[in-house]
Amino acid sequence: MITRRQFIGAVGLMTVAATAPAFAYESRWPKKPSVPTDLNAEEFFTELAEKGSGFVVGNEKADTVVMMTFDTQCRWCVWEYEQFKPFLDRVKFVWHPVAVLNPWSELQGAAILAAKDPKAMFLEHEAHMKDAVFKGLDVRKMEIPFEKREAVWTNTKVFRRAAAREVPFGVMKKPDGSYVAVCEQTGESFAKLLGK
Repeated sequence: MITRRQFIGAVGLMTVAATAPAFAYESRWPKKPSVPTDLNAEEFFTELAEKGSGFVVGNEKADTVVMMTFDTQCRWCVWEYEQFKPFLDRVKFVWHPVAVLNPWSELQGAAILAAKDPKAMFLEHEAHMKDAVFKGLDVRKMEIPFEKREAVWTNTKVFRRAAAREVPFGVMKKPDGSYVAVCEQTGESFAKLLGK
């Protein structure tokens, strides 16, 4: 048997439910720009060149230089490297490992920097990105020099000071001395950035 108090409570709840405005909760924040609005592209490029640790992939003598930051755990960075392949003969790409995604990023980036041939180690890492057991270089039993781990964090500090949010991210210095941000470029859009 329902008491009078329970009946009035139930009617009240139904009235509130019937008159409450219907709305959908939006759980996503607005997308932030890929290129920080306050980016000083020349400063980022220069700081990576002077303080960062990277390795060259591409034409060492090219007039166009791209300073790129990448995280070894980032599949988009692998995709970006593939997009850049057609330009390796005319652009000097300097890749700087950063640690922004997970603990393996620092160790894998340091292992690449510590290698006798960092470019070859980078390509080996890329070849193992789809391995089922471990994504990229398996660094779990590697002895990695501490100074190379520090170098990855120096790169990461430069990345953060530039207010960068996503990898891959970089800056291109064109032959005319201008600086242009580079982030998630298809081969076609990179060709437009080059202006060639």
